[in-house]
Amino acid sequence: MNTKTLEIMNKMVAHARDGYEIYPTFWQPLMGISASVSAAIRAAKKQGLLVQSGLDGVGRPKYAAPLKTATHEAPATIQ
Repeated sequence: MNTKTLEIMNKMVAHARDGYEIYPTFWQPLMGISASVSAAIRAAKKQGLLVQSGLDGVGRPKYAAPLKTATHEAPATIQ
């Protein structure tokens, strides 16, 4: 993975961990299209850092940080 792709992936993962959804369209440069954005999403998905959270308004996938798994079983009642 080249440095530009790694930089974009790290920014996306940090943004997703802050609670925001990742819309790939909004990560593209102002003029043109960058293949690094798609590569960053593929790499993050492969490493389990991003998961598809649904579709945007035009049917394209959007991504979010995966939900944290439980570390222990919760009690039946909470007091």
